[in-house]
Amino acid sequence: MNWDVISAVSEVVAAIAVIVSVIYLATQIKHQTAESKLAATRDLSAKRVDMMKGILVNEAVTEIYLRAIRDYESLQGAARMRASMLFHIMARNSEQEFIHMGTGHADDPYLESVDRVLSKAMLSPGFRQWWSTTGDGFNSAFQAHVNALMASTDEVPVSSAFHLSNHDAA
Repeated sequence: MNWDVISAVSEVVAAIAVIVSVIYLATQIKHQTAESKLAATRDLSAKRVDMMKGILVNEAVTEIYLRAIRDYESLQGAARMRASMLFHIMARNSEQEFIHMGTGHADDPYLESVDRVLSKAMLSPGFRQWWSTTGDGFNSAFQAHVNALMASTDEVPVSSAFHLSNHDAA
């Protein structure tokens, strides 16, 4: 066997090794990207659940939230500040989810469902009142998205959205 043959065989083996390495690396990157998306989705979901739990477990917060979605502008003092913070947390979470959706850093099916939930939240008169005074503090692309969603949906009375009786809606 001469050195030219050995050299040619070595080059072929090296080329095959490089191709196998590139394929392996691409597979690892794809797997890591999928894991990263799942982690981001879990984190976003946990933040949203924490926000909902905060409304659920505290009757006073629940009451302020219900008053705020009916008529944010009628709230005064601490109740208005708390309602604004609730809406702000909800909108900030949605903004982060929107940003993740745009960059592909989270699972699209989750983010699409969150967008539908956000759309429903924006049906309330109180959220729309709050957004008109505070929405300009958010990412401009998110502002445009929310404004477009609001423009494409009609405002729904809270009693209808929550199936409240007339007594509950007061």
